[in-house]
Amino acid sequence: MLPEDLKEKLMEVDSSLKKRQEVAYWIVKKPHYVRETLQWCFIPESELLVNAAWALEIIAKNKPKLFFKYMRLFFEQLPNIKNDSALRSSAKICEMLCYHHYMLKYTYFRDIMSENQRKIMTDCCFEWLITDQKVACQAPAMSALYYLGKDKFGKWIYPELKHLLTKDAPNKSAGYQARARKILKRL
Repeated sequence: MLPEDLKEKLMEVDSSLKKRQEVAYWIVKKPHYVRETLQWCFIPESELLVNAAWALEIIAKNKPKLFFKYMRLFFEQLPNIKNDSALRSSAKICEMLCYHHYMLKYTYFRDIMSENQRKIMTDCCFEWLITDQKVACQAPAMSALYYLGKDKFGKWIYPELKHLLTKDAPNKSAGYQARARKILKRL
């Protein structure tokens, strides 16, 4: 059961960045609520699913250490997310996690994801690219796959990603094409 004060705060979330940040920072002040927010994010019939996902996106971006503490829950449910808005936030969280794992030189951020978690993320990102998802989900998935391809276990990712982007980009939106060009230049 979601604590009543957290439920009330999540109900305040709307599409504005200011409100998302306000609620995310409120949650950060009560770090034990990050876990509850994560769990609520994966209840499909919940009216707060999207609000929780939006708040978690802000937390993962601005307070990653706090998110890492409960990251296991995120990966357990990642393949089950179906809501478009929650998928978008999840894809952005995946991109951020990959950036922290592969690009930041700080010891704390190195190797934050297990091999199994990276596999789950790889599967989900490819799934989002090959299914009919919005570009707001697909663009961060491309970037996450780019980072995941740097890994020794992910050497197969670059050829698959290159093939997929080259094949699909001409028939997709301008946003998809722009991100695909950016990723293809790096490959």
